[in-house]
Amino acid sequence: MNVSKEVSLCEAFEYIEKSLQAKLESAQFPDHPTAKGDISEDVWREVLRFYLPSRYSIESGFIIDAKNKISEQIDCIIYDNVFTPTFWGEYGYLYIPAEAVHAVFEIKQKVTKSNLQHASKKIEGVRVLYRTSASYMASGKEENPKPLFPIIGGLLATKMGYEKGLEAPQFSKAIYEIQKEDPKNKSIDIILTASDGYADYFDTGFPSDNPHKDKAVGAVARGLFRLVEALLAQGTVAAIDLKCYRENAFIEQKPD
Repeated sequence: MNVSKEVSLCEAFEYIEKSLQAKLESAQFPDHPTAKGDISEDVWREVLRFYLPSRYSIESGFIIDAKNKISEQIDCIIYDNVFTPTFWGEYGYLYIPAEAVHAVFEIKQKVTKSNLQHASKKIEGVRVLYRTSASYMASGKEENPKPLFPIIGGLLATKMGYEKGLEAPQFSKAIYEIQKEDPKNKSIDIILTASDGYADYFDTGFPSDNPHKDKAVGAVARGLFRLVEALLAQGTVAAIDLKCYRENAFIEQKPD
């Protein structure tokens, strides 16, 4: 006797999308841009916490390195909280070592040229930070330091700010203008919206005339799957060299 039943993944993905859209729509109720932005950020972080594997932690905060450099405040940081310690943080602001970071996202209401540029700048500020990689023990054996993987960077938004959405020439033009400045550090890997689909460059590299695009119903869930695939491809983070942080943590004594 076959007791198994069928489930519609299409319907499940559509539900995920509608649920996110409803939550972001409710964020439009406060007639204040800062309040709208804060609520939207909370909603996106909540979605990522729910749908990403539990090995990934998701918070907002600042990213620091062993050379006393710090990023701007990042709306959404996907980071390792198993192998790498967070240093300190209060009142919702965390300071996370660069070695722990898997991905960073800017969160906006719309995808526009200025918001793409702003996201790219934030991403660059994280990727240029110094990351250590130390030897580590595995199964009782000391392993060599792991190579560092590229940090994923992206933009999360409620909708596209272009009339033709992902197919708008202005969107493609904005992407290419970012590429001209610093393709290694300023590239955007994924633009994911709640209402108008997503575009990612995981397969093609950034930029590309043919990024992976999806604007059909359920695109939000499929975009999250694309992100998870890219995160899993990174593997685990490199072992942090805490000695570097410890040695740079001394306060220089001023002469009397």
